[in-house]
Amino acid sequence: MSDITIEAARLALGMNELRARIASVNIANAGVAGATAKRIDFASVQSALEEAGAPQSAESDLQAQVLHDRADGLPGLQPSDDGEPIQADAEVADMVAAGASYQALSEALSRHFGLLRLAISGRT
Repeated sequence: MSDITIEAARLALGMNELRARIASVNIANAGVAGATAKRIDFASVQSALEEAGAPQSAESDLQAQVLHDRADGLPGLQPSDDGEPIQADAEVADMVAAGASYQALSEALSRHFGLLRLAISGRT
């Protein structure tokens, strides 16, 4: 796992955290009459992550995205109303999916850093 892959994983963790936060806001507002669901368009960050996974991609593209988004998590992404009424079941499902993805990414990073510790200490 290169530095750029670790940065891509960090961005993906931030995206999942933000996805869960937006879902929690929607769940909290589900009982409010006339409330509409908030959504975030992750297309720009998602395309940067996909390009980072492509063998022919230039690391500098994702590094530029990382530097742009590093200041405060993912500041370029702002929630917007999608005009649809809030469906609590769908929001709970979205929150669970974001949590599962976050957990899988953090476990993968943990394993990676564990292997690095073994390599540094000289054990196999």
